[in-house]
Amino acid sequence: MQNSAAQGCAFFMWLIFFCNSRVAESTAHLGYRGTDHTLQIQTVKTSILQYLGMDRPPESREKISYQNMLRIFHQYSDLQMKTQPFQKDLSLFLPATVQPLNSQHSQNELVHWFRAVFQRDARITKKFILEQARLQLQIWPQHNLFTQKILIKIVQKVPTSSSSREKDIETQVLHAESHTVTLDVTAAVKKMLLQINDTLLTADIGIFTTNPGRPEPAPDPQLYLELKMKTLAGKARKSRSTSEKSLEDENHCGRKSLSVSFEEIGWSDWIVAPVGYTMFFCDGSCPHNYKPASMHAQVKSRLHRLTKGKIPRPCCVPAAYEPMILMHYDSRGKLKLTAFDDLIVSKCNCA
Repeated sequence: MQNSAAQGCAFFMWLIFFCNSRVAESTAHLGYRGTDHTLQIQTVKTSILQYLGMDRPPESREKISYQNMLRIFHQYSDLQMKTQPFQKDLSLFLPATVQPLNSQHSQNELVHWFRAVFQRDARITKKFILEQARLQLQIWPQHNLFTQKILIKIVQKVPTSSSSREKDIETQVLHAESHTVTLDVTAAVKKMLLQINDTLLTADIGIFTTNPGRPEPAPDPQLYLELKMKTLAGKARKSRSTSEKSLEDENHCGRKSLSVSFEEIGWSDWIVAPVGYTMFFCDGSCPHNYKPASMHAQVKSRLHRLTKGKIPRPCCVPAAYEPMILMHYDSRGKLKLTAFDDLIVSKCNCA
């Protein structure tokens, strides 16, 4: 009898130790609530750099050939496909075939023109709908001088009675202040997806130089198209889960979102893909028997009630993660791929 009582007391003391050891973890998650957005972004930046083994973003980048870039793209796509079974959506990163066009001279400017063509990918099927399309342009400015003026024209073929003609459906004048320029082309790609065509997007790129009297070789632009696709079934599930979530108290344990754009934080010149991501974290209270992670969590919740709060209740913590592949330049300026297996939270529970 005494032995049984001793075992029960030991179990009770172990529970107190375990619960107290989780307070710091709970506080870390709750710290996101109300935290200044600038501080949140700075924390994400520091964490990513530490994970990559870097003190700061790379100061130089190796100029890579189109063939090597294409090879890395294929590796990136293969890794994305391997991680797709864990994700409800589809993310594609497509390189362009770039051909030089005739240059245009004026009194004060010289414009080097290029045509970039993106082919339709076989993975784009009717079960997906386009959520977002971004055109990413990487340039190597002459003498490393910024700002660089760039003219981008989205071109579409319009059928006529005899054949077809080209029409500019969108024109943007941009002033690049870094090696990378990003343009949202969702509307244009949606139009092309409705057509039966092997070409997904065609863009004419004009890069301006201000010294037409002494023409130099045109800089070689590299263009990529990032597509974010949603599954139709996934969209239906999302609408249902949203209605269910509306019945819950928003202060209860659940995923909270923090969107990170690598362009907005000034990292688009060394992070090639993705353009950004949504970092979820777990936050909120854990009422009695709310999303218990285990039988232990249920016992812990009951003890919290019986001791009138002397034992902490379960904490809101991640239960599952989704992987993310980062295409980036390392500290030596070389392009590489890095997998983050536990960066994006996909599910939260109380433990």
